[in-house]
Amino acid sequence: MTSRLIFRDEHIEIRVPTELEAPLHFEAIQASVKEISAWESWCDAGYSLEDSRTYLIESYVKRQRGLEYRFCLFDVASGKIIGSIALNRIVQEYKTANIGYWIRSDFTGRSLAVTAVQAISRFAFQELGLTRLEIVALAKNQRSRRVAEKSGAFDEGCHRNRLYYQGTPEDAWVYSLIPGDLPQKLV
Repeated sequence: MTSRLIFRDEHIEIRVPTELEAPLHFEAIQASVKEISAWESWCDAGYSLEDSRTYLIESYVKRQRGLEYRFCLFDVASGKIIGSIALNRIVQEYKTANIGYWIRSDFTGRSLAVTAVQAISRFAFQELGLTRLEIVALAKNQRSRRVAEKSGAFDEGCHRNRLYYQGTPEDAWVYSLIPGDLPQKLV
């Protein structure tokens, strides 16, 4: 079984959340719904505690099947969930996956997403044997693009109509990470 904890320092812990932590997950999303919903179709004002519970249950099932690996960022001091990072769209045949992330609004600007991208990349390369990861960000999502760049990801340019957002095709920037892109202390 792959690791449940992928990073810990004095400020944050990145690990697999449990179904019992659904209230913490829900609270983090509620505190950030305006910002997350600007870029993620799944997040809106109607997001409920039951949605968080379902997400965490589905996370367990997908992890067991090797389809997705979802982790939450926890603030060590308060125990709050302060973000999420996941590997999805895993294609074992090509050893590739996509990275998705969000950070709670009152914890942005602290390079937490960069730390999370580097930690999940290390996990993907070392524990899952993947060789290429992609971060695909809507062209207008400057913050997500900055995270990709600060994480050491290679900018592969703007791809036209690469994502669908709320039923509309949108341009998106594609970034890639391969094992050699990570700082040596993380690999």
